[in-house]
Amino acid sequence: MKGIPAAGAASERLVRDYLDVDYHGRYASVLRLHPAPREAIAELCLFRFWLACRAYAHAGALPAATPPLYLPPGWTPPLQAGGLDIDHTLGGWHAHLLQSRFDLYDRFFQLGRHRDDPLGLDAAALALSCQLFVQPAAATRAWLREDVHGLFSALHAAFAATPGRPEPAREDA
Repeated sequence: MKGIPAAGAASERLVRDYLDVDYHGRYASVLRLHPAPREAIAELCLFRFWLACRAYAHAGALPAATPPLYLPPGWTPPLQAGGLDIDHTLGGWHAHLLQSRFDLYDRFFQLGRHRDDPLGLDAAALALSCQLFVQPAAATRAWLREDVHGLFSALHAAFAATPGRPEPAREDA
């Protein structure tokens, strides 16, 4: 955290608070249906971290709001979710897990853009649904879609309001 500008430190604190969610409470309806709730919690945490990075980029804090998405300066990926070690729970190396999830969600995010969903959030929510379930039920997909849109909007607004954040890169500059 040493040497991070004040805006970066404030943003990282916001993300830490955002990731420190009661997964069992917030996602109870999803976890009830999942055959391995611990794995679902780890996946949800990785998705929420990706979504925070994406919202941060779209708030103008990073030079490019489209893939490839890079970690904001000073941000560290979560190692635990709901008291669970992500690497151990998902049986992989953390850097590989993070890279594969960022690649997956970015592909859906980028390719899923259309007139009714210019940000591709519906597609990213679908990717999460399919990451969690082989065949997600329509109700689960709908719930996750609403959750993703709500989280993105709240994060984007919070990052856009962060004092001292960098101005968005201008196309004509």
